[in-house]
Amino acid sequence: MSMLRIVSTTPTLSAFQEAQDGSSDIDLLHAISVDLIAEQDRMALYGKIVDAAIAITRSQFGTMQLKRQPSDGGAPGLHLLVSRGLTAEDRAVWQWVDPAAHSSCTAALKSGRRVVIADYELWDEIRGTRDLEAFRRAGIRSAQTTPLVSRDGTLLGMISTHWDEPHEPSRRDLRLLDILARQAADLLDRMIAEEALRDREQELEKTVAALRKNEELQKVLNDELGHRVKNLFAVVAAITSYTLRGSSDQSRSRTLQDRLMALSSAHDILLQSSWKPALLKDVAVAAMANAGIRDRIGIDGPDVALGSKAALNLALILHELATNALKYGSLSLGAGFVDLSWRIGGEPASETLYLSWKETRGPIVRKPTGSGFGSRLIGAGIAGSGNVVLSYKTTGLECEMSAPLNELGGSE
Repeated sequence: MSMLRIVSTTPTLSAFQEAQDGSSDIDLLHAISVDLIAEQDRMALYGKIVDAAIAITRSQFGTMQLKRQPSDGGAPGLHLLVSRGLTAEDRAVWQWVDPAAHSSCTAALKSGRRVVIADYELWDEIRGTRDLEAFRRAGIRSAQTTPLVSRDGTLLGMISTHWDEPHEPSRRDLRLLDILARQAADLLDRMIAEEALRDREQELEKTVAALRKNEELQKVLNDELGHRVKNLFAVVAAITSYTLRGSSDQSRSRTLQDRLMALSSAHDILLQSSWKPALLKDVAVAAMANAGIRDRIGIDGPDVALGSKAALNLALILHELATNALKYGSLSLGAGFVDLSWRIGGEPASETLYLSWKETRGPIVRKPTGSGFGSRLIGAGIAGSGNVVLSYKTTGLECEMSAPLNELGGSE
């Protein structure tokens, strides 16, 4: 291949060349800036920057490179973004420039400063290397490389121009290249930031997709667990019924089954919340619905989150109160009614839940002479530590319970 090669001027150079031939450097820079501002396509912008560098330096070749870290973790090299005057074979050779290669751009990469090689044939370091052979094949004899540095001092890449004969750029050329390099560095810095943002967005999308998949899997597992728990309670109830069949006290069998079903309803609420704290109102509504008295009880109170232990305790307590009201209390009469309400009191650091069960329009109630499992369960309170007051008034049973909020969120 001839050491000299004629390269046709690209059409995009005409505006720059006209400004250079007939006007001042200010006119040239103005023409370059206007052309860059008008361009929206990123790769076209890179191309116009290289075209401008070629026009400024009157060179036959130009490249713009991005500094990048190789995937194997080695030393940073230079990735070719755009070129002018190079054949496809030349571009393939310099698509990735290893820092150990011999060229003006690798010398600039090592020093962080502009490098000018006036004649590759006279550069001792490149003599006898494949790099010199590559330059000869391309018809390149001399070169200059100007680093592209961000405003915070980070080396981003390089802009280089090459000549087909020995050449030393003038001070005027280098001054204009500095101005162009400032514009190119700002553009490259913005591009790198946009790529990093896109990468973060893609990673975020992958994370969100994985979370959604995990949520779907969790829902499937919860549904399956809920199904199995319900089956387990049904089996336990059946075994209990069969075991106590023929007993002289069938009411005990029925009571045990009802308590198991109340416990099952509370488990349903906790499963729906993935065993995270359940709302007190949801637990109360489920317990009353299970007892068949939802339309005969008023339920009112603020949102209060209960851990699994408190939720199960409350479900069983409300079941016992409802059962007692149906047998002996206000709900044993058609006009009877129950008000279930709660509130939060106390200082923020020691807030307390106050829950009230009030029966009205029922028969006169009297304190029982003995205490069974239900009485002991109610007496233990929501948190299992007491704080329960039972009042057997002529208007109906009243049960007042209280518990520190910080004792109601646990699962044990």
